[in-house]
Amino acid sequence: MPRFAANIGWMAQEVPMLERFQLVRDLGFAAVECPLLYGHDANAMGDACKAAGLEFLMFNSPPGKHEGEYGIAGLKGRKGEFQDSIGKAIDYAQVLGTRYLHVLAGWQMDDWNRDAAFKVFIDNLTWACPVLAEAGLSALIEPINTVARPGYLVQTTKEAQYVVDTVKAAGSANIGIQYDFHNAQIMEGDLARTFEAHLPSILHVQIAGNPGRTPPDEGEINYPFVFELCDRLGFEGWLGCEYAPHNKTKPGATKASLKWAKDFGLG
Repeated sequence: MPRFAANIGWMAQEVPMLERFQLVRDLGFAAVECPLLYGHDANAMGDACKAAGLEFLMFNSPPGKHEGEYGIAGLKGRKGEFQDSIGKAIDYAQVLGTRYLHVLAGWQMDDWNRDAAFKVFIDNLTWACPVLAEAGLSALIEPINTVARPGYLVQTTKEAQYVVDTVKAAGSANIGIQYDFHNAQIMEGDLARTFEAHLPSILHVQIAGNPGRTPPDEGEINYPFVFELCDRLGFEGWLGCEYAPHNKTKPGATKASLKWAKDFGLG
């Protein structure tokens, strides 16, 4: 049976961040993830997570110091800032007991050359992975759709696989793919074959309906089939619920979004 984690950046928005841990625990979740958390005190988050009895699975690397940035690992001339940002992420991870760090690659700049940017990204990851390994962390590479993030560097599972393979060939084993079915549907489709083909490298999964990041029982993706597929292929990781409930700040919105999950003991 699939294991589901609540994404408390998207879900549980009806309460302040520190109250989201207990809210999702009360709804049956045993683990959480959060995309960006650097505006919150790590110790306070760690205490709230521990008090709720949750596992904190993953979060994103810092997006960058300039407004509108979504990662700097693929941007030239930012090596020192990137290395500092990994240190900051590790500080949070050690407090939260996190196992994965999604390393944000960044998106198109004025003088962007994608081939050159991939080289920068891989060079930075080749440095970062041994540092993360010492802290007990693995790096995740997520292909992100260019509807939500126009010009994002890593756009397809094939590109993520190339990055993972290249970094592993340089000597680091602690790197894999974060496979988001929502993103993959937009950029690639053919979800079952794509997921199965890259399964050996997939460490973490995320789900949401499409179009929009709606609850997974809405839209064009057949999630009952997806859940059966994950079980049939033996995927042993977590499925992060990275979607926005309707009326997301209204009391009870998260619980109302979990009609699809009752058979899994959630809601």
